[in-house]
Amino acid sequence: MTRVRSGLLALVTLLGGLAASAALLEAGVLLVLGEQVRFSRHVVGAPFGLRINEPGAVYRHKSPDVEVWFRINGQGMRSDHDFTYEKPPGVLRIVSLGDSYTVGYEVDVAATFSAVLERELRGRGYEVEVLNAGVSGYSTAEACLVLERELFRYAPDLVLVSFSGNDLVDNARTGLFRLEGERLVAAAPGYVPAGRLGDFLNRNSFVNFLSERSNAFALAKEVVTTLVKRRMVEENLAHLSRMEGEAAGAPSVREMERRLAAAIFERIYAASRARGVPLVIQSIPTPTPPRRDRRLLELFPLDQFDVDREGLFFFPAKAVLDPEFERSLLYHERSHGHWTPLAHRLAGEDLARLIVERGLLPATPPACAGTQPVAAGGSRGGGSAPAVERRPAVSRR
Repeated sequence: MTRVRSGLLALVTLLGGLAASAALLEAGVLLVLGEQVRFSRHVVGAPFGLRINEPGAVYRHKSPDVEVWFRINGQGMRSDHDFTYEKPPGVLRIVSLGDSYTVGYEVDVAATFSAVLERELRGRGYEVEVLNAGVSGYSTAEACLVLERELFRYAPDLVLVSFSGNDLVDNARTGLFRLEGERLVAAAPGYVPAGRLGDFLNRNSFVNFLSERSNAFALAKEVVTTLVKRRMVEENLAHLSRMEGEAAGAPSVREMERRLAAAIFERIYAASRARGVPLVIQSIPTPTPPRRDRRLLELFPLDQFDVDREGLFFFPAKAVLDPEFERSLLYHERSHGHWTPLAHRLAGEDLARLIVERGLLPATPPACAGTQPVAAGGSRGGGSAPAVERRPAVSRR
């Protein structure tokens, strides 16, 4: 009995010491570094070999800027309801693909540009569903493959792919594709970082509780994640460099990233064209670090990818955000720097305007015949978004 009591006392002492140390560490991080970005990662592997949002997950994102709740449907999309592969009668569908900007990492679901787009189109008489299939950390490579393997099964009438500057690096990180000369070839069948371990950690209730509630844990996780990502990028870029060869005039790392991204978009465009589905590419600009000449940068590889083609429409969000950039808060400043509700709204409204004016969706279903969509001469040709009255013309250069 004495041994049992001694053992219990030692265990209680150990647990008490750990709890006290954790509390001191938590207080120290909060006092010295301030509130951290506490974003849990409910991103898991899917049967088709790629990552999706954990189906059915409900969780919170908390930072000095926002407190937002996420609800993921049974298909891994950010929505309060499920979708079937078969469309409801008379309903049109848009599949919206991209990374954390698309899923709306720092806004409520109703404020995401996908939700704004759906409301705007419905207000113009379209019976439409916009399926928000954005996943945090997604690359263009992953978006390409999940579209081919899964999302075309939802019979979309339009595909919207959003590009952000970090996609250039993320494509290399995944190692899903490589270039052989000018030809894009598959380099790996799938991409789920850390495999089963990663799935376990992202599904684990205790880990996610700490991610949502502990500043110290959030800081440690951010440091480790950054180091792992950097290592993966370095390894895959080194592999790409070896494939390119060591000859004089070999492309730089940045050039390889841009060429790879362009080739992946070529594949997305070809897959959409083969199904007769218009493709809209939204390019999300990257803000420069805070300084006197702060501005938005367009990082889409326009020098590598021709946007003036049939069934292809390029929407540079920079053109609609620039007029508000110095006057309004468009990017959260004390967290991970994603779009604010205002930026989402501006983009969603102008995406709707582009779709309506270019007639990118089929004719209005009979149930909505009271409001006729406006088509710009009935053309379904490619190009950049049209000029709008209250903002500058949207050009592709």
